[in-house]
Amino acid sequence: MLYNVRKNLAIRLNLRRIIAGGRLYCYYKYAKIMSAQEYTKQVAIRKLKDAGLSFQLKNELKFIKVLPNYLYDKRSFNTPVL
Repeated sequence: MLYNVRKNLAIRLNLRRIIAGGRLYCYYKYAKIMSAQEYTKQVAIRKLKDAGLSFQLKNELKFIKVLPNYLYDKRSFNTPVL
């Protein structure tokens, strides 16, 4: 619901895009076997599912890049995405 409100507001204000950051909520399960970049790639092509990133991609947001050490978060190993 919030994503639709944001999207509709951006359309109404004639904005080019919405920029958002998000946690890699399930990355901790894969951190020992792949980089955050590889993990996001696997989520983007739907080979893996991440509670945060998969939801954002499903809501028409696009993955831009990994932001290493941007915020303290154990689950994502301090690695959110833009």
